[in-house]
Amino acid sequence: MAWLTAGAALFVCAGFFLIFDQSSKPGASIMSIVIGLVAILFFGICFCYSLIKMIRKEPSLVINEHGFIDLSSYASGGEVAWKDVEHIFMYELMGQQMIGVKLRDEKAFLERQNGMKRKLMIANSNMVDATISIAQNSITLPLDQLYLMMMSNWRHARASKG
Repeated sequence: MAWLTAGAALFVCAGFFLIFDQSSKPGASIMSIVIGLVAILFFGICFCYSLIKMIRKEPSLVINEHGFIDLSSYASGGEVAWKDVEHIFMYELMGQQMIGVKLRDEKAFLERQNGMKRKLMIANSNMVDATISIAQNSITLPLDQLYLMMMSNWRHARASKG
């Protein structure tokens, strides 16, 4: 999380540099200002989010016999019951290992999410067949260990259901 915070801070600084750099050509200055503003807004939000996540000492993911609570990212799934899980799998996206969770009623789950979070989750599920994605960089436990824990609890919940 520290690397993400530092990276976001660098992009915010780059955005300010683009806005206040007077050495660019006159026609390019408008474009530089627009790109700088977009960089400041987007990476400023990322910086604030990652800084808050670093300061708060709440767990990114909680697993119990009823399900899991995913607070690992802005587009995290929140509370999910094991009975709602259809499939759990590992995959790689842009060089990063992830855990994917496919839900039985994805539409109902997405309707419960707020606007921007819903859009991010829909974009994620369009790239991979997962309603919820958990990235290694958002948790401290090795992803393969987390995957085994999730699978064990999910299978146990399915077996005790009947």
